[in-house]
Amino acid sequence: MFGGRVRAETLETLAATSKPLSAYHVGKAINAQPIQVLTILKSLEPGIVRHTQDGWFLSNELLRQFLRQELSSREAGWRSEKDEILTRHRLRPRLRYG
Repeated sequence: MFGGRVRAETLETLAATSKPLSAYHVGKAINAQPIQVLTILKSLEPGIVRHTQDGWFLSNELLRQFLRQELSSREAGWRSEKDEILTRHRLRPRLRYG
């Protein structure tokens, strides 16, 4: 939907944070080359991301909300899977997540 892995993870990373990030920091977070991240960010339409003195941020609020919902549902699935494995091995899953 969003192109390759690096493009998708770049957008997810920007959606997950509330402050601007440099291409270097995004690259480190997603295990990608910063120059590849920078090329992707520069190729996106101006209404999607914006570059400031502090770094890049996702300026499209609808896209931000969509990506955050996707991240939340994916994390809920991971937690559920982890809890199931712990229960299968007779360990107690955590009741609170932080």
